[in-house]
Amino acid sequence: MPDIPFTQYLRPDGRINPVTIDVPDEVHAKAMQIIAAGYRFECEHLTPGYASLTIFDPEDEVDVAIEVVPNGPEVPEAVNRMVLGFKLEDR
Repeated sequence: MPDIPFTQYLRPDGRINPVTIDVPDEVHAKAMQIIAAGYRFECEHLTPGYASLTIFDPEDEVDVAIEVVPNGPEVPEAVNRMVLGFKLEDR
């Protein structure tokens, strides 16, 4: 499976770590369209045991989509849901 690049922010000081998340081909294709449109994917571990996944708009400096899920098997499912549910045409 192809992967999507994410910027991961690490606790406690927000250090940046590039990571990738494997996704199905359909999700990867749409994610690449989202990136080409100028957005980026970000993630952060929250306490206790949760992860925040976002699509970030650097131009307006806002998260335009977010999923907060338990850190574990739910993460790839949330990435798929977030990417497939994102409407570029509404931006």
